[in-house]
Amino acid sequence: MPMYRYIIPKDSLNYDQRKEIATATTDVHCGISAAPRSFVQVLFMETEKGTDVPDLFGSGSFEYDTDYFIAGGNRAGRPAEVKQQILDGLINEFCRIAHIEKNEISGKISESPASWAMEAGEILPEPGQEPAHWYEHEAIPG
Repeated sequence: MPMYRYIIPKDSLNYDQRKEIATATTDVHCGISAAPRSFVQVLFMETEKGTDVPDLFGSGSFEYDTDYFIAGGNRAGRPAEVKQQILDGLINEFCRIAHIEKNEISGKISESPASWAMEAGEILPEPGQEPAHWYEHEAIPG
């Protein structure tokens, strides 16, 4: 269910950078949440400055004034400090890979109830109520 949309200027990232960002996003999310790697979705949206970006996990649109923006969406129920830790990790990795400064990117992680999402044909449980077999996956590389 975790979905991260990277809102980026047109032609600002090449294929290799996108691939590395997608892997880093999965590493950060799974390293903090312990979610299965196959659950993480990463999208890149090339936009013109000032383009309206809808909040798929909330209501309305995101407001941002940076060239780059991370629009994250997760299951509700994690403490605010965990969401901030994930967002900070995503921003740090993006800046490293894209060769930009932290003042050029911002982001927000929105939430929706777990029961609104499905993975592998199953309605998702609340965070902390996942079956044990979910965590029988490969460790994060590195």
